[in-house]
Amino acid sequence: MKHSITIIITLLLSITVTYATNLEDKAFNAYKDKQYSESIKLYRQAARENSLKAILMLGLFSEQGIGTYKSTKRAIKLYKYILKKTNNIKKIINSKDKIKKLDLTIAALKRLYILTGNNQYKYLSIKIEKLKNGELKYKKNNPPKVLYNQNKNTIDDFLILCPHAQKVSPEDREGIEEFDCSLFENFPNRMALFMKLRRLKFKAMKNPNKTAQILNILNIKLDKVVQPMIKFLEQDSINCYNNAQTNTDIESCDYDYLSKSDPLLFDNASYKMEKALSNNNIKTYILGNFEKKALINKLIEQIKENQYGKPWRVMLK
Repeated sequence: MKHSITIIITLLLSITVTYATNLEDKAFNAYKDKQYSESIKLYRQAARENSLKAILMLGLFSEQGIGTYKSTKRAIKLYKYILKKTNNIKKIINSKDKIKKLDLTIAALKRLYILTGNNQYKYLSIKIEKLKNGELKYKKNNPPKVLYNQNKNTIDDFLILCPHAQKVSPEDREGIEEFDCSLFENFPNRMALFMKLRRLKFKAMKNPNKTAQILNILNIKLDKVVQPMIKFLEQDSINCYNNAQTNTDIESCDYDYLSKSDPLLFDNASYKMEKALSNNNIKTYILGNFEKKALINKLIEQIKENQYGKPWRVMLK
């Protein structure tokens, strides 16, 4: 069985090599070097950027216990997630990367058939394979139907791609998809507490009978809980600055930090950042080491002053 999985992985990678992203390349290289934990980390990152290939690889890793705990249930969830994302057959047929998407769908269907024994997955994979090879024409009134519940549930989608978030109690999961998955991966217990306090705060804000003292207590607790996570995002942002080459790279680092920290801070910082950028005619140029250091120092200064809604960088002319 493990040999068959290796064959599938190798075949899949050869089919989709043209479409490989930088993250997928790094993840596969880590896999080849048997750095399975690093490979999974990179594939998860690619999956959160809507890489179906990465999701399939994570399913295969979960199925076989490669670099993670073995879980057929989780593998099935990931394969079904692929079916959900490739459900619009007409759109796929008309897309430029239709072969890639159809191959991924077929692979997911075949794994589901093997894991569940459901013959409908087998028949559907055969039908889509014929469609891919031109042996079957797409019929508008009778397209191949993918077996997946199409009720939109962004929370379920997020939990599939970010399993560490399942540490959060179901009653505290409202809006969980707004947060960056790296926070749940690195701070599972702290994020679970944060989401609970967040729910209690929202509840208190809606209840006029709650005193300002209760809200103040919740705010103090929330501030204490988020500090290590903000520090983590701060370091992540600094690393981004260190790798930046142009002003455009800096903009990406700024926006990435703001979008990740925004839900933690109950702020609309990312919107303010976008507005600030749109109001300035920014010239692209190469950053020197001195400029990078100045930007990093400015970033730390702004964070310490809790000025989360303002652009971190100095507008260099």
